[in-house]
Amino acid sequence: MFKKIINLLTFTDLPVRKKFILFSLGSLFWLAVISAIGLITMFDMSAKSKLMVDVIGPHEKTANIVVRKLRGASISAHKIVLYKDTERINNNYLNGKARLEDCRSYLKILLTGGRIKDYSRGTGQFYNEFIVLPLYDPEKRKFVEDVIVKVSNLEELLSELSEKKLSGKGEGTMLETLSEYDALTRNTVIVMNEYAISIGKEWGTFANIIKSRFNIAIVLISLAFAIAAMLSGVFGILISRSLSRPIKAIIGQIKALSAGEIDLTKKLDVASKDELGALSAEFNRLMDTIGHVTSFKKIIEEDESVEDIYMRLGRIFIDDLEFDNCVIYEVSSSKNNMKIVYPPEAEGIELHCKRDIQLDCELCRVKRTGHIVTSADYPNICKYYTESANDIHYCIPIIVGGNVGGVVQFVCGKRGVCDIDDIKRKISRAKQYITEAQPVLEAKRLMKTLKESAFKDALTGLYNRRFLEESFENIVAGILRRGTTLGLMMCDIDFFKQTNDVYGHDVGDMVLKEAADNIRKNVRTSDLVIRFGGEEFLVLLIDTKPGDSLDVAEKIRERIEDSKVKIAGGFIQKTISIGVSEFPTDTQNFWEAVKYTDVALYKAKERGRNRVVRFSAEMWADEKY
Repeated sequence: MFKKIINLLTFTDLPVRKKFILFSLGSLFWLAVISAIGLITMFDMSAKSKLMVDVIGPHEKTANIVVRKLRGASISAHKIVLYKDTERINNNYLNGKARLEDCRSYLKILLTGGRIKDYSRGTGQFYNEFIVLPLYDPEKRKFVEDVIVKVSNLEELLSELSEKKLSGKGEGTMLETLSEYDALTRNTVIVMNEYAISIGKEWGTFANIIKSRFNIAIVLISLAFAIAAMLSGVFGILISRSLSRPIKAIIGQIKALSAGEIDLTKKLDVASKDELGALSAEFNRLMDTIGHVTSFKKIIEEDESVEDIYMRLGRIFIDDLEFDNCVIYEVSSSKNNMKIVYPPEAEGIELHCKRDIQLDCELCRVKRTGHIVTSADYPNICKYYTESANDIHYCIPIIVGGNVGGVVQFVCGKRGVCDIDDIKRKISRAKQYITEAQPVLEAKRLMKTLKESAFKDALTGLYNRRFLEESFENIVAGILRRGTTLGLMMCDIDFFKQTNDVYGHDVGDMVLKEAADNIRKNVRTSDLVIRFGGEEFLVLLIDTKPGDSLDVAEKIRERIEDSKVKIAGGFIQKTISIGVSEFPTDTQNFWEAVKYTDVALYKAKERGRNRVVRFSAEMWADEKY
């Protein structure tokens, strides 16, 4: 699991080009992170600074202006009490009232927001003009609203003080009113100063926040830079290893291969799914092919027969090389024909070549030329290929003893659908196996020819008695294992010696060959016909039913009786006598069963020849094998 995570993080399974693209994107990502931290910090500091400049600063200025106006109004109130001149009293009243109205107006602007123009009521001098944003803090709004009430109370006291002074009726209580006005002014000024101080503290708080955010930004940028540098270093090392290790391993294997010291069982570690992983996998497949081809030759050298080699070749072509359709033909130059040796059960399968080539192998273009024939480059190259011209097929010769001893045919699919490059790669591998098999096939076929010459009768082409002596144990074991019956027939041509004496041995040989051919045609391919000696033939009916041997023997007798052997000046006809026994019905001993057929044959001769006699126990009552 950990390795999968590392492979994912280091883009191990991605193509090399994408590795570097994503690595670059990763570097850009961390650059973007660092930039984002800086930008966020700048925007945050800008917002806090704007808050300080646009909100806190104007509110603090407004509070200070209100305090100044309150103090100015207080001075006007004291002048009202001191002055006796009505005009001066009215002027101070109006100045004080105007200052208090300014205070109320400024305080309302604190609540609702607006533009404040600061100027002197006494001199008319303009001081400042600024925008105040509205208060949203409920506590501060309540605070300002209370101050507005206090200012309204001050306006009432100022008006009362002016009336008492001008009327002259309230001289006794005027000082009390002034004292009350001063007390309320002091209280209001204290409150406004506290408000201004609280706003000043907010200014300091925001300044500290800005400083703190700046420090945090520095830390985050440094941390992001450190992480980016560390990850770039780690991933750079991992990516470089993922690239360099397989390359070094492949170079090492190639050097070992060139020096002839390579271990074909040692595989490269395919640690990724990128181009280098594909290269390693292909190199491993190359080593597998070399190793498989090398071991293939050793294996087929130990195979028992050429049929086993053909089967092994066919399975490799179908299972390992994944050809969909493969047919292997064996060429018999002596008989001028071809037969299918793979797949083993060729009957019923769809063939892609006309059957004419099996009857006359010279019709096959590959057999005739000894060259590879393919429709990949030249459609309709072979007129005996029956499928569509859109099919791509390859026919490769198997050269045995300098001649074409076989043909391997691959049908690869429709033109334009199948992958030509993949087909050519598989054909190249198939040729390697065929090349390795050729000398072994030559040796096996030579051995087979020698063996057949030892086990077959040269005149009739039938198995001889030596073959029976070599193989009877396997035949008997199979019959007993399957629990079936082996029918035995001993056939002897009647008056054969007279034929030799009258017509000569050449005619006698013709009679033997005709008899052998008739017997062979009237039994199954799984049955065995053996020239037992002279004019005697032993027929073994494999896996027959009890009693069926008599029917087969009678059919053979009739066929030979009706057969005519053409000779100079006419023809001759011969008859045959047949003795029949069954194993293990008659005996548990095979050679005893053979003897029983001979006994039954003797009885057939004794009873007038040209007949079939089934062995019975009374024929051998007084004899022993």
